[in-house]
Amino acid sequence: MRVEHRRFSDRSKALLTLLFAALASFYILSAGGCDFGREEVVKETSEPHFLRGQEELRRGNISEALSAFLKVSEKRRDAPESHFELGRIYLEHMNDPNTAIYHFKKYLELKPNSQSSPMVRQMIETAQKKFAASLPESPFENNIRRIELEEILQKLQKENLELKQKLAAAAATIDRLEATQNVSVQTSASRSAETAQPRVSRRPAQANAQANPREPGRQPAPSVRRDIPSSYTVQAGDTLSSISRKMYGTPNKWRDIFAANRDRLATASSLKPGQVLKIPRR
Repeated sequence: MRVEHRRFSDRSKALLTLLFAALASFYILSAGGCDFGREEVVKETSEPHFLRGQEELRRGNISEALSAFLKVSEKRRDAPESHFELGRIYLEHMNDPNTAIYHFKKYLELKPNSQSSPMVRQMIETAQKKFAASLPESPFENNIRRIELEEILQKLQKENLELKQKLAAAAATIDRLEATQNVSVQTSASRSAETAQPRVSRRPAQANAQANPREPGRQPAPSVRRDIPSSYTVQAGDTLSSISRKMYGTPNKWRDIFAANRDRLATASSLKPGQVLKIPRR
């Protein structure tokens, strides 16, 4: 009996030693940061409350969606997607930009390098502007608004200058093309006249000057007929130069037509078929 009692005591001591060792190990692991029994196995986007929140958003039930996402954020320490959805709800539906900023910042704190981070930062700026707009105006805000308006004005002035430069360049190109065309026509006409006329002896310079008082090579200025109509209906393919040629016999008076119709034409090339133009008769 004493031997059996001694064996039982030895077994009890061994069991107690193992039990104390296990408790000590558990205490050490717990103190070192291990969190047994609380490991989050289910993904946030698979949480029933998160899925219900998305479904309620699709149905337009904002209050129910808000409640569902709040439950996920309260239950889990790592719930960036729920914070993102909460931020959107508070910003877009609840008109509470301050709370929206809090949830957007929580998202960035949990997922600072995600692909959606730039968009979330932009939404934070939007919420901040919305919150600032809800405050009473102050001289500081007036100064900010004035600076923004000045920047917009400078941008518009720069664009206007660029458009003027492009218009001047286009007008110069048109002039150059018309001058080239006139020179070609004059050269062809001169060659044709020389071919058609028989050769005669040269006259003295004085007689030549009396017979042809105009300077050689200069085309006489076209005369404006009084029977020119006072208006013209634009046809398909017309340009101011072609209209000038039809009305005056020369393309060089397109600027006069453009000047007479500045109230109808934004630029020299903004002709539309069917548009009625005023034709100057002077």
